[in-house]
Amino acid sequence: MPRVVIVIPRGEAVRNFIYSDALRILSERARVVVLTVVVEEEVLAKARPFAEEIIQIEEHPAPKAAAYLRTVIENAHDRRLWSKVAQNNWELRDRRAREDGKRVQRLAIRATSSLLGNNPSLHALTALEQQLHWRYRTSHRYDELFARLKPDLVFNGSHIHGFAGELPLRVAQRMGIKTAGFIFSWDNLTSRSRIFVPYDYYLVWHEPMKRQLLGIYPLVKEQDVFVTGTPQLDFHSKEEFLLARGELCRRIGLDPARPFILYTSGMWNHFYEEHRHVELIIKLLQEIPVHPKPQLVVRNYAKGTAEGLKNMAQQKYPDVVFPPVLWNERSLMPLYEDLYIYTSLVHHATMSINAASTVTLEFLLKGKPVINLDFDPPGTNLPWCMGYDRHIKFDHFWPIAQSGTTMVARSPEDMRNMLIKGLNQPEADKARRLAFIKTMFEGAPLDGKSGERVARTLCTLAGAS
Repeated sequence: MPRVVIVIPRGEAVRNFIYSDALRILSERARVVVLTVVVEEEVLAKARPFAEEIIQIEEHPAPKAAAYLRTVIENAHDRRLWSKVAQNNWELRDRRAREDGKRVQRLAIRATSSLLGNNPSLHALTALEQQLHWRYRTSHRYDELFARLKPDLVFNGSHIHGFAGELPLRVAQRMGIKTAGFIFSWDNLTSRSRIFVPYDYYLVWHEPMKRQLLGIYPLVKEQDVFVTGTPQLDFHSKEEFLLARGELCRRIGLDPARPFILYTSGMWNHFYEEHRHVELIIKLLQEIPVHPKPQLVVRNYAKGTAEGLKNMAQQKYPDVVFPPVLWNERSLMPLYEDLYIYTSLVHHATMSINAASTVTLEFLLKGKPVINLDFDPPGTNLPWCMGYDRHIKFDHFWPIAQSGTTMVARSPEDMRNMLIKGLNQPEADKARRLAFIKTMFEGAPLDGKSGERVARTLCTLAGAS
C-alpha cells in the first residue's frame, strides 16, 4: 500500500481530518503517518487506530530575507487580486502605518506592490521566496524524515494556515514527493495571503472555488484540482452527533418548550464592539410580540472573543445563555465533545444571527432563517474599513447577500422586523434556501461524505489500487 503523510498544522484542521471519516477511510487503502502540532492525547487517541506513526511538528522561523520578501509578495498579491478583502487589507495597512508613524515605509511598499502586482512578477517572486526558504532553512529534520518514510504523497490539511506545515511541504516538493493541499475555508482564496507552498494538487469545496483557484493561479492545471466538499459540514448530516432537544437544553440551561435563536460572534479584531449588537438583540427580544418568548444562545468565538462579550457572559440576562465553548486553548481546536453541542445547536435552533460567517452556510444547509449584520453596533462610530458593512460585501459573502436567501439587517428596525419574521415564519423560503446552497456547492453533494471523498482522492493521488 502507498504511504500518505497528513500534516495537521493547526488545531482547527483536527475537525476535518481526524474527527471526520477521512483518516479512517484513508487508512483502509494507505499507510498513514500524521504530522501534527497537536499534543493532546485525547485527540491523538482518535488518530492512533488509523496511523502508523504520529509525529509532533513545530514552527520553524523563516529566513529574514524570505520573510521580508513575503511581505512584499503579500501586498503585491493583494494589488493583483484587488478583491474587496484585498482593498480592505490595503486600507487597514495604511491606517496602521499612519498610527505607527511608518507612512514612508508604507508608501514604499505601496509603490513596489503596484509595480509587482501582476502574474509574471508574482510567479518570479514566489519562486525566489521558495528558493530562499530552501537554501536557508533552519532545520533538515524533514529531509531525514521523508528519506526514512519514503511517502507517496504529503497532504496539508490547512493549505495556508499554520506555519508549522510549511517546511514539511517545501521539503517534500524539493525531494520530488507529490504534495496536495486542502483549501481550508470558502473565503481563503480572496481573503488570505498568497499560496507560497508549492502543491501538485489541490482539494476544494466546490466547483466555484475550483474556478476561482484557476483564475487566481493560472499556472495551476485544471486536472490537478479536485472537488471534494468540506468535512466540516459532514457532521450536520450524521445523526450520531445529534443530541435530543431535551438533552441539549438540559446541558446548556434552556427551556426545551420554547424556541431559541443562536447568535455566533466573530473574532474581536474583525468585528468591533460586537457586544453592543448582542445587547440590542436582547432588548428587541424582550419587546417584540412573539409567543412563546424566544431564548437567545450566544456562542462566543473561541479563538478571539472580545472583552465586551466575555464580560456579558459573566452576567445574568433573562432568557439568555452563554454556553462555554468546548475548546482547547493551547492548540486552538474544538474538543470532540463540542461536535455534539454545536451540531445540535444548529439542528434545534429556530434561526441564526451572525455577521457574515460560515454559520450562515450551516443554517442554509438546514433550510433555516438567518439574519446577517450590515450595520455597525449602536453607539459606535467605526470607520468603514473597520465596520460591519464591509463583511457583507466581501467577495465570498456577497453572492449570498444578493441571493435573498438570508435576511440582511441594515438597521435596528430591520433587526426587529426580521426577528419577528424568522420566529413567526421559520419555514418561509425554506425551499429557496435549500436550492441555493445546493447550487452553491456545485460538484460536491452535501451528503455528509466529504471526508470520504477527501480520503478516496488522496488514495488515488498516492497510487492506491
